[in-house]
Amino acid sequence: MTKEQFLFQLEQMLLDIPEDERAEAMEYYRDYFNDAGPENEESVISELGSPEKVAGSIKDGLRGNREDAGTVGEPPMSKYGASQGKFEQTDKRSKWILVILIAIFTAPVWIGLVGTLFGVMMAVVGVLIGIIAAVFALTIAGTVGGVVTIVTGVVRLCTGNVVVGIMTGGVGFLLIAMGCICAAALVFLFCQIAPWMIRGISNLMHSGIRKKVRK
Repeated sequence: MTKEQFLFQLEQMLLDIPEDERAEAMEYYRDYFNDAGPENEESVISELGSPEKVAGSIKDGLRGNREDAGTVGEPPMSKYGASQGKFEQTDKRSKWILVILIAIFTAPVWIGLVGTLFGVMMAVVGVLIGIIAAVFALTIAGTVGGVVTIVTGVVRLCTGNVVVGIMTGGVGFLLIAMGCICAAALVFLFCQIAPWMIRGISNLMHSGIRKKVRK
């Protein structure tokens, strides 16, 4: 017997009670089946018994024998309420068991994945730090070297070596220009490239872990 057959037979057997009481009882049992879920449909029918039994319980409740039978919209909760809780508890327990089993059996996969991603991330971070250190060194070297070279050129000019002084000063200005370019590149790395790379690595890790968990 299916849920729809059970509810149809129950409604037919309740045609001799007031319409509002019948509607209240049918609404309760429909909700009861819906709360239990389609997978527990047969268990609910087994717990409730036959439609005749349920209809008799409802009619007894209408006659005032509520101690043993329950009210119209409420069958004996000591039995059926516990059954509903059992369905919910069993479903939650099954989900937790499934999650634990998946975590155990896929541990080598996701541990290896996390290790690989962590290694890649460390390598990328190392390369990024190396590039930043190199650019920083070029910035300092270009700026300091440029200033020293310009001072040397001025000294040469003052001592009469005009050509050498001009060439030395020109080289100094080139070094300072290189230092400024490296400084701009350093700012760009800090403000644009580094955050972009960090976000990309983070998204890659989250995406990879989610895909493995789904599998």
